[in-house]
Amino acid sequence: MFEFSLSLGYIEKMKPNREPNLVEFKFHYHFDNTVGFSDKYFMAQNFVEAKEMFEYACCKRHLHPHLDGVEKWNRWKSIWEKIDTTKSENSLN
Repeated sequence: MFEFSLSLGYIEKMKPNREPNLVEFKFHYHFDNTVGFSDKYFMAQNFVEAKEMFEYACCKRHLHPHLDGVEKWNRWKSIWEKIDTTKSENSLN
């Protein structure tokens, strides 16, 4: 649906005002030869899209992490919620 506004006596067509809802995802991972863990954050529309971004970032830098968990930010409760990654293909482990 488009939004119209009157400006200077004529109707001006504007861009649609809907933007995709983005969610923040946190990927918790480690490498074989490290002691500590690391996190990477991505804004995406869903888990599948965020996972693709994580895989791309790792592939680009020739990294082979072991994924320990994924969480998404619930902005209404202000908490991180765990995501069950077993429901989707997990090619990083």
